[in-house]
Amino acid sequence: MTTLEQEILEIINQVIDGKYIGKLRVLHEDNIYELYIYFDRWYTPTILAYEGTEDEFKKFVKKEFKKNQYQKVKFWEINREIIPLDEEEFEEDED
Repeated sequence: MTTLEQEILEIINQVIDGKYIGKLRVLHEDNIYELYIYFDRWYTPTILAYEGTEDEFKKFVKKEFKKNQYQKVKFWEINREIIPLDEEEFEEDED
């Protein structure tokens, strides 16, 4: 984890008054900062992007987490259950 990612993690933990244990990644190029937050799935991150200085980016992340209240977001997982067919019932329907 880079120094900036560690600082962002501290900001997130302060705002949510808890401990974020998911993955996060910060990309930076030409004064454009992108924060990838992997709340529930690694393939569908929430992305916060900002153009400006590093300090402005940190303030932006803090503001966004306060405004959107990500700590209140709930995630569900849906699992399909295979229901076996009753062979006798299936055979009766064919007649």
